[in-house]
Amino acid sequence: MLSKKQVLEIVEKEKVEFIRVEFLDYAGVTRGRTIRPAQLMNAMEKGINFSTAIMSFDVFDEYIPNPAYGPNDGDFFAVPDPSTFAILPYRKNTARMICDLVDINGDPWPGCPRSAFKRLLNEVESILGGKMNMAFEQEAYLLKEIDGQLVPADNSHCFSTEGADIQEDFIQEFVHSLEAMGVETEQLSSEFGPGQLEINLKYTNALKAADDQVTFMHLFKQIARDKGMVGTLMPKPFQHLAGSGLHVHISLYDETGENLFEDTTDHRGLDMSEKAYHFIGGLLKHGSSLVAIGAPSVNSYKRMQPGSWAPAHICYGSGNRSVLVRIPEKRRARRFEYRGADGTSNPYLLAACIVAAGLRGIQNNIDPGEPIEFDVSAASEFQLKERGISWVPRSLKEAIDCLAEDSVLAQTIGRSIWEEFIKIKRTEWDKYSRYVSDWERNIFSARF
Repeated sequence: MLSKKQVLEIVEKEKVEFIRVEFLDYAGVTRGRTIRPAQLMNAMEKGINFSTAIMSFDVFDEYIPNPAYGPNDGDFFAVPDPSTFAILPYRKNTARMICDLVDINGDPWPGCPRSAFKRLLNEVESILGGKMNMAFEQEAYLLKEIDGQLVPADNSHCFSTEGADIQEDFIQEFVHSLEAMGVETEQLSSEFGPGQLEINLKYTNALKAADDQVTFMHLFKQIARDKGMVGTLMPKPFQHLAGSGLHVHISLYDETGENLFEDTTDHRGLDMSEKAYHFIGGLLKHGSSLVAIGAPSVNSYKRMQPGSWAPAHICYGSGNRSVLVRIPEKRRARRFEYRGADGTSNPYLLAACIVAAGLRGIQNNIDPGEPIEFDVSAASEFQLKERGISWVPRSLKEAIDCLAEDSVLAQTIGRSIWEEFIKIKRTEWDKYSRYVSDWERNIFSARF
């Protein structure tokens, strides 16, 4: 982990001329400023000021009605974390640092998702006696523009080698750039959709894992742009093609290296500990509101349909990709993956809410029931009711309504974050609800 002094030494040695200080807002949009080396030490000690109002913008970059933060609410200060310093390999003499947000007194600003996540990780360590690891697994499309329309950049097939051949230049530069910025990958493959890739980032401590996902989000789009393509993490860019999800792998280890989610005497036969099951119980208990955090766009719910390999029901299972929480087969290290997210989410807010829900599951001994072994997407309503399985929210509005009733998440991630996130997403839903598409116009003008 770099110190402030080491960062300054690297900047001087490598002749870095510009440093981008960045953070993510509630809509998942990266905000920031670029400073010169002469301002860097002051920035690391006191921060760079921003109007608090920037956190009340929606994904359309419009200021929402009745915001919590107005022109009279002053500033927060973005303090670059030295551990996130990385030279951008695709830009000239430029580095990037991810920030924590503090108030005028230098204390964590209540509206900062990264600070909320760090606080919850401290709770995990003190309450459970272990440290949480995470790994993000992102699906994304490479697109190109033809006759003014965005289409897949190639016609590769699922898990075929031709996708890696066709996009070799992009893939290699992308992976090398990730590695240059301190992000390790485990594997990369062509996914179900043409031009779609899936990249597994290597597991690491949970905070760095979220930082790594932010790096991924930026690099994928920026390198694609440099190659004349559009890189998108959009959940459902095409009606007839596979959607793109984000899976978060979660594990818990103590200081001796013991896996606290593993127990070979597990009566369910999955070699999972009671802590692991109770954590999963918390994820399922808060399943509907977690989906609002992990799938926070109007487009997200066009992906989460039965039979699409995206989770449409709140349940868990072993090796089962139709469920919200999946436990990998016993051949692999004991962990589980949360599957109800996509690339439009804020990684810090998503990870914080996963930890908050799981921690409450452990504290309240929430039993998730028996794992689901069948394809739940093919189940009848009677079968679902018999097993006590509910649907995930069917729209952003429904998901946000569920989140608005979740007082546990409100308390654990911070009520100021929770309230403003809900207002932003309600604003986005209202705008979407009023939009009249060409499809509607063509259908209804011809029929009526």
